[in-house]
Amino acid sequence: MVTRASIVRAQVVGRPEPPFDRLFDFLTHEIVSHGALARVRFPVSWSERDRLAGLVAAKRMPLPTDLAEALLDYHQRLGASHASKAALERLIRGEAVCSVAGQQPAPLGGPLYALHKTAAAVGIARRVATRSGVPCVPLFWTHVDDSDFDEIRSIAAADATLALRDLTLPDHAHRAGSLVGNIAIEPLQVLGEEALARWLGLPGHAEVARLWQGCLAAARDLGELHSALMLRLFAEQGLVVVDPRLPAFRAAARSVIDRYLLRAEECSQAVRQAGAELEPALGRRPLADASLESLVFALEDGTRRKVAVAEARARGPGVLLSPGVALRPVVQDGVLPTVAMACGPGELAYLAQLKEAYQILDVRPACPVPRFGATWVPPAAVQLLVQSGVDPWELVATTDTVLRREAERLLPRGVRAELERIRADALTGLERFSTLSARLDASLPQLVESARGKIDYQFARLAEGLVGKSRHRLEREHPEWPRLRYYLLPGDKLQERRLASLEPVAYRGVALVAELCDLAESHAEGLEHGAHSHYLLEL
Repeated sequence: MVTRASIVRAQVVGRPEPPFDRLFDFLTHEIVSHGALARVRFPVSWSERDRLAGLVAAKRMPLPTDLAEALLDYHQRLGASHASKAALERLIRGEAVCSVAGQQPAPLGGPLYALHKTAAAVGIARRVATRSGVPCVPLFWTHVDDSDFDEIRSIAAADATLALRDLTLPDHAHRAGSLVGNIAIEPLQVLGEEALARWLGLPGHAEVARLWQGCLAAARDLGELHSALMLRLFAEQGLVVVDPRLPAFRAAARSVIDRYLLRAEECSQAVRQAGAELEPALGRRPLADASLESLVFALEDGTRRKVAVAEARARGPGVLLSPGVALRPVVQDGVLPTVAMACGPGELAYLAQLKEAYQILDVRPACPVPRFGATWVPPAAVQLLVQSGVDPWELVATTDTVLRREAERLLPRGVRAELERIRADALTGLERFSTLSARLDASLPQLVESARGKIDYQFARLAEGLVGKSRHRLEREHPEWPRLRYYLLPGDKLQERRLASLEPVAYRGVALVAELCDLAESHAEGLEHGAHSHYLLEL
């Protein structure tokens, strides 16, 4: 394949972060190096061409008629592209399988990793089709049934000067226990206006504004708004979306949920045991034992609550049930012809704990694939990279250190050297004097050494002052540079966990999505050969 790589600044070794460091390192290494965990805990490893082909052959199946009609209507209403509707029809007829990425709906497309994960689903789909000869459709599962408002209510956006600001939905936008997918459009519209005001002047502002307004017009709530955004961003790539609130989807999912209710205790015990086996390697159990008492929630009047298995059994079909995090992938793989899943570190971990649950519930799991990840480098950072000549990841990880070194480098020629010469002369002279002073009194060298330490400290302050003045001048000339630290690694977390998915679109327009998908395809291909990269991309 030919990769349009105009946005790539660098590729670095995959970058984990707290709290996922140990977990991500171990699981990703196991998957990309064909290790024991990939063979034992994951039924199919991404590198196993023959077994992946067998999974593809086994999963091809037409969708239920009611679900097919509901999905067609949903895509039509949200303004899906011809490519997306054609891809959906291939799924419906059983001509294609799908790769999946899922994420909770959130303002402005959610954090960047939602955009990257969806691009990963596209790249993975292309590799599945190439390796198996069977069409594979990228699919985005909108996790509308979640109720954790605090997790999705805030997103960060920066203006043209890189001043970063958190944009937050108000408390009244959500009531306790209600589904985040049901959040009304009005507060989202206000947040969007704030973001567009911050992005004013960026090259893609007009395009992102049109995109946002078109999605607002098509959607009735946050769940639909997020789905509409994904459909428009990935229109050329034929993305299909799934909203599990559709009654036809809930009906299709119910057969998997009912199988779980029949064997709930067996499932929970098996998942607990798997967690105990994984704990020594990962440092913790991905799914806590307390969360495994019941894997379903009852949905009532737009809210969800954890429901005991006994109650769910007693109420029978009369209670509307939704899968929790441990059962959701099983439902996903039981209803849809999913053959691969783009996964972040948390998803890789809990999928490793669910192998026996899949077997008990007679569902063929999708192959887990570490997702594409990236950090976006703004023009000011590119300018600093060119001027300083540092390694790109060094700038991301240690921005302040790079700025300090650059300030030191730009001190007027001879100033620093002269200060160091004077300092050395003074300290050497005092050392000589200390030896001579002992002829007068044995206590005098101690006094001289104390004075020497104080003088050395003042020289150090003077040197620091020189660098400080140089840095202030540097920052006056380049006012965005002091903000790079907070933009590239906000809150000391990977940028893709804080920055809004629409921010790169405000710089480069929707066309960047095609390049992202090409890079995600290259990333998926690299994983087949044991290479896992984190990309640094230019805004």
